[in-house]
Amino acid sequence: MRRITYWLAIILIFIVPWEDSFSVTTLGSLARLMGLIVAVFWAATMLVEGRFRKPHLFHVLVLIFFFWNFISIFWSLDPESTLQRIKTYSQIFLLMLIYWEVFQKPSELLSGLQAYVFGTYVLIASTIYNYINGNVAVAYEGRYSATGVNAVDLALILMMGLPIAMQLFFTTGQSKKGTILKVINLAYIPLAIFSIILTGSRTSLIAVIPFVIYLAATQQIKFDRKVLFFGILVVSFLILLPFVPSMVIDRLGTLGASIEAGDLGGRVDLWRQALLVFSNHPITGNGSGTLDSAIGSAAHNTFVSIAAETGSIGFILFFAILTVVFFQAMNVPNGNAGLWVAIFLTWVIGVCSLSWEFRKLTWLFLNFIVIEGSFLHEQLHAVQVKIEIKRFFNARAIKAEGD
Repeated sequence: MRRITYWLAIILIFIVPWEDSFSVTTLGSLARLMGLIVAVFWAATMLVEGRFRKPHLFHVLVLIFFFWNFISIFWSLDPESTLQRIKTYSQIFLLMLIYWEVFQKPSELLSGLQAYVFGTYVLIASTIYNYINGNVAVAYEGRYSATGVNAVDLALILMMGLPIAMQLFFTTGQSKKGTILKVINLAYIPLAIFSIILTGSRTSLIAVIPFVIYLAATQQIKFDRKVLFFGILVVSFLILLPFVPSMVIDRLGTLGASIEAGDLGGRVDLWRQALLVFSNHPITGNGSGTLDSAIGSAAHNTFVSIAAETGSIGFILFFAILTVVFFQAMNVPNGNAGLWVAIFLTWVIGVCSLSWEFRKLTWLFLNFIVIEGSFLHEQLHAVQVKIEIKRFFNARAIKAEGD
């Protein structure tokens, strides 16, 4: 039963990146349907085994944060939107507990990350298909995206896969299966970068920095391999660059001017409006999920959204969650700290222009960082148990000799 739950959870990770591209009648997204199936098998597994993995401090803080969002319905300016957010957070928290229980070995988490890369390939294929067929996402800017997916969302989804694909490329074994996976993970890098460029997302030019730093600084990859990898990236970029629409290149080139003008594609004005909402309700906030009703749009900034909707209390709770996650990332064992720090920082930069506080990927990746960090704690605990057992038997042996 546990093994079935594990593989269903892997399939769900594969689906989540492209869940907005396909929908199922009455249930909405395919990811929601698969999530329900995984939840049923997980519950059955817990009943059969009669045990449940003790939650981490991270999960406690997330539960408190979600609960604060739940009770905001009592002062919400848009109770219907808050109720919808309550449903979303309830589903997300259940998924977090499921993956916390299912991924108990490093190899299992790596399989989940590989499934994520496979899932993003669906988005890459859809983006390139739309590009070839001239199906632009934003006509006046000549930008492209995957079907049903916002261009900036797509850029961040693919951007978070860059350090993952690179890590998997260098750590996958040399078997026949491993060789195939190496090719898939290596090919992901130029194809993802090409697709990211097609989105015309200017934020991606900044969000790529953690990946570049990770590539340069990681000690898991030998210097000669880094040079080879960098060479492949440069050659791929030079080959694909002529295919990028001039309108997209022109848009990406306006990043500096947009920052200098203090506009950022109209986002700064939205942030001001959201902060004005926050100033009116600085402690409790406007109510979870209500910002669209309050200013007529999303804030396009996760941190500003949380402050406006949940007030200082919600923002402090969210900051505490991120602090725990960051320290977990810094202390990940087996030299993987750089990978998770890169993913975390890519997310932080990306959500400064996106309202991703209610997206599954936000909470799943934060959860994955904590899961990876828990392996070290459990390894140390196992070693400590062995030491205590050894001490116990040594003490008994000494006592027996004395008698």
